[in-house]
Amino acid sequence: MHKKERVIHGITFLGTPPFYFLASLPLFIFSFRLVLTYYLAVIATELVCAAIKLLTRTERPIPRKRLTLYDQYDASTFPSAHTARIASNATVVFLFFQGAWPAALGCMLIVLVAYSRVALQHHFIKDVAVGALVGIATSALIYRSVFAA
Repeated sequence: MHKKERVIHGITFLGTPPFYFLASLPLFIFSFRLVLTYYLAVIATELVCAAIKLLTRTERPIPRKRLTLYDQYDASTFPSAHTARIASNATVVFLFFQGAWPAALGCMLIVLVAYSRVALQHHFIKDVAVGALVGIATSALIYRSVFAA
């Protein structure tokens, strides 16, 4: 694997469960409610993505096998769950902290993960765009319902 590929794979890691688990740990300093919201939002985002993927069954740029239910989920490209997850994380953090820095950092992470998914030929541009929208919208709804209470 070339250096550029390793960097792109490293960026795509930002949209995975191990990353958002690690990223959630410092949030305990600020609020347990924040961490709870962070996890509720990413779980809801994952469920929305899974439902859309299983309903649409859109082929990836490089097709994959579809033997099991998990394969059906994994082989479907639309929407990008990696992009949706990082958008979910960024949205909750932005809504809690507000300000330009959380917004800029969140946008940068979303764009980087989206780029990595397209560059690795796992998704088309529409997949990552809709993934970002799913993550933002779902997480904003969860955040508002938890913090409005």
